[in-house]
Amino acid sequence: MLKVRYKIISITTIATLAFVSSYKLVLQTYDHRNTFSNLESLKLKREELSFQSNILIEEVQYYKNQISLRKFASENLGMIVPDNQHRVYISRRLDK
Repeated sequence: MLKVRYKIISITTIATLAFVSSYKLVLQTYDHRNTFSNLESLKLKREELSFQSNILIEEVQYYKNQISLRKFASENLGMIVPDNQHRVYISRRLDK
């Protein structure tokens, strides 16, 4: 009788350990997939932000160049921005 009781207790213990182990494995798999999904989302956001920062860097360089050109033209070449009364506008006519 005592031998049967030990068998039942050992089988119950093994079954409980197997269930807990399987449950833990499922939780770890879910956590891994969730983390991987978050990682992929962050990678996409990083690529988008990198693209936008490159555009902003190019715009800043463009404006720096424009400022440098304007400074060089006004200081070294003596060019000035004309007043409204001295500006000349040329209209373009398209004939077909």
